[in-house]
Amino acid sequence: MQKILGIRHHGPGSAKALKRALAALQPDCILIEAPADAEKLIPYVENKKLKPPVAMLVYADKNLRQAAYVPFADFSPEWQAMKYGLKNEVPLRFMDLPMDMTFGLDAAAEAAVQTALDISEKPTAEDENFRRDPMKHLAQIAGYTDSERWWEIMFEQPDNEVEVFDAVLEMNTALRAEVKQEQPRTLLREAYMRKIMRKAVKDGFEKIAVVCGAWHAPALHDLKSYKQSADNALLKGIKKIKTQATWIPWSYNRLTFQSGYMAGVNSPAWYELLYKERNEATIRWMVRAARLLRGQNQAASSAHAIEATRLAETLARMRGLSLPGIDDMHEAATAIFGEGDDLKIRLIKEKLIVGDVLGKVPPEIPVIPLQKDLEKQIKTARLTAYRKSSEELWLKATAANKRGGLDLRNDNDLLKSHLLHRLDILDIPWGKLQKETGRELSTFKEYWKLKWKPDFALRIIEAGMWGNTVREAVEKYILATAEKAEKLPELTQLTDRVLKAAVPEVIPPLIKLLEEKSAVTTDVLLLAEALPPLVNIMRYGDVRGTETGAVQQVTEQIVPRICIGLPAAVSGLDEEAAAKVFGQIIAVNHALNLLNDEDFNAQWQRCLRQITGTVRAFPSLKGLSLRILFDKNSIDPQQMTTETRFALSTGQESMAAAQWLEGFLYGSGLVLVHQPRLWQILDEWVDEIREEDFTEILPVLRRTFSAFSVHEREEIMRMAKGGILVNADEDAMDEERAAAVLPTVRMLLGYA
Repeated sequence: MQKILGIRHHGPGSAKALKRALAALQPDCILIEAPADAEKLIPYVENKKLKPPVAMLVYADKNLRQAAYVPFADFSPEWQAMKYGLKNEVPLRFMDLPMDMTFGLDAAAEAAVQTALDISEKPTAEDENFRRDPMKHLAQIAGYTDSERWWEIMFEQPDNEVEVFDAVLEMNTALRAEVKQEQPRTLLREAYMRKIMRKAVKDGFEKIAVVCGAWHAPALHDLKSYKQSADNALLKGIKKIKTQATWIPWSYNRLTFQSGYMAGVNSPAWYELLYKERNEATIRWMVRAARLLRGQNQAASSAHAIEATRLAETLARMRGLSLPGIDDMHEAATAIFGEGDDLKIRLIKEKLIVGDVLGKVPPEIPVIPLQKDLEKQIKTARLTAYRKSSEELWLKATAANKRGGLDLRNDNDLLKSHLLHRLDILDIPWGKLQKETGRELSTFKEYWKLKWKPDFALRIIEAGMWGNTVREAVEKYILATAEKAEKLPELTQLTDRVLKAAVPEVIPPLIKLLEEKSAVTTDVLLLAEALPPLVNIMRYGDVRGTETGAVQQVTEQIVPRICIGLPAAVSGLDEEAAAKVFGQIIAVNHALNLLNDEDFNAQWQRCLRQITGTVRAFPSLKGLSLRILFDKNSIDPQQMTTETRFALSTGQESMAAAQWLEGFLYGSGLVLVHQPRLWQILDEWVDEIREEDFTEILPVLRRTFSAFSVHEREEIMRMAKGGILVNADEDAMDEERAAAVLPTVRMLLGYA
């Protein structure tokens, strides 16, 4: 006898009903819908340290891009089936199509290999929609627009008895009769499931419990109606790809539809409460909500929790429900706690509907050597608490300092920084260095946000191809990447990353490659792109105690070549190319400011002067160059005024003038406030622009002025309204008036 138990993946009501069904049936074998080649992972479910949510990771040995996750929560019916079987010593078997065959099918599809199930006639859009969400048809009949909500009300919230599985089977049998053409992969999976069922019968099992997704139940109910030879023919010839499997931690966030998981649910945290505390779920949820909001200094008393509970129960009764659903709970919480404002209780959705629970996998479960070393490194760096959380957290944040921050002069903080940079190189971006605080690197500070993601497990396996320890993997990966680098900026950026990751063993070969590549690089724009990382290496190396003399030699070779070649390189560029060079000029200027070398500064200023006088240079580049020269006091106000008057003269095209202005005013508009003559020139230029030209250049002007600070915009607005009067023909200083106050000034300064 086979009992088909059609369930909803991660359904708390399904899990409870399944436990009752297994207790009543007392099967001598349990078949579960899960990849057959992951069956060896079942015994680990007995380990009390394996705490869901967790997932089985099945991946191809030789192509880690081929991988699949099979997640389970405590309220997942399949998880409870495994626990029941292990506790009662009932044989457990996985019966879904093994991933070694699934990966083979995927590879065949990529290679455009035809299979026995290829369908020449494409399904209609109506068929596709029905097949994508078959339950929606029944939900609409019942008056629901959301099939997930309908299923929750019908099957997950009620305390259903064993007979519910017969109803699920009958319902899905009727639904599948409406499907004109099932998906080929579904038919293959069901053929394999029937194959495993036949084997269980052949092995002598008499009471077989089949735990499968509700949609598959009709295809497994009557084995006799499917020919064994037909199933074997479907499965014949599928190439197998060798796989490995292990358990990894998972999170509630990754169990949701929003994460892209097709078998996901909307509210994992609510489902957990519904599974464990169904009768008191409403009041417990509201109490948790109140505590959560109080922690955020929001008004949330016991009275609020009681009123919200009453409102949720009232809403449920009005809708004919035996128990409030998550929609009822959310509406009640919004009305009572949020006073009608959904934004006030956004945190409730994150914590109590989706949840931030992260599962645990004990160290005794086999993992690759790199993962073992990584866990050791995490413990040594004192980052274990961040590893256990699925939230995004500021590293070393405190109540007084919300952003935290690492002090690179501290050995423990430096260790944390090294590890996070190494993982970033290996494409395991656990930490994100906050770029907006980059200016603080010179003060030995780094600011990180950390968020561990379950799918890092696969990236760790992939990185394990490079070495058995984090450091070894980084070394080999860097050297392999450097050998493939075709352009100088790639090498400079790579060297910068290596320095921050503190892997000095690979710096000598990288420097050698840098020298070779810089010597043969003739493209001055590539040299300009390579300079900022080199300067960063020199400065960062000082902070971390790393020898950077060789990098300095490369830098000393590159700077003169940039200064000599850049004026010619900016000639004749279109707008898109000029925008890229614009950013490079800013970056090079910043880098040279950091170096503060007198000779380099002189060369750079000569270069900028040439650009301002290059006829075919793009206007924004000429404007930017002039502004940098003025900020460096390389030109006086009179010279700047003359250049501005020429750039905004009537002889220039309006668009070219607007683009020049965009470059000149980049970063700050205070120059207009402090140099009234410039304002006068700008005012006259705007006044002379024709209406049709003004419409054309308006986007450029808006882009330019919108970048100013609020204070700058307010000051410019005051000037535009006539708050400042300028006579461009008058001298900058009234000698006679100055002479009148000079004796007083001398006295105040002690020179009288």
